[in-house]
Amino acid sequence: MARKPHVLVIPFPAQGHVAPFMKLAIQIAAHGVKVTFVNSESVHEKLIASTSGDIKEIRLVTIPDGLDAAGQRNIVTFTKQARIGMPGPLKDLIEQSNSTNENITCILADTNAVWALQVAKEMGIERIAVLVAGPA
Repeated sequence: MARKPHVLVIPFPAQGHVAPFMKLAIQIAAHGVKVTFVNSESVHEKLIASTSGDIKEIRLVTIPDGLDAAGQRNIVTFTKQARIGMPGPLKDLIEQSNSTNENITCILADTNAVWALQVAKEMGIERIAVLVAGPA
């Protein structure tokens, strides 16, 4: 019997990016796909507080972003730190998942999370870049 696909959904960890990716993750999970939603530690509590019960089919995990409160408010600092600090923990998460027979088959990442797409490429995992945009 074939295994269920396992998708890592990785938004850019900033306001306006996380919520649309969670909605997308919910839709993917509704089709029987295993979904792991990867969030940064700095916005995880906000996500938990704002979600409803419809995420029970989605595994929520965090990876460190290495930012303090001041760094989170500066988008240039935040983007630079994410690019430097998040690939290593993401690789570790993927390796851990793959070692437990929960192989990651695809990474669906925000176009602003270039580091996540690079990790997918380096690890030979299918990748999809998604651009989220609010109403203009």
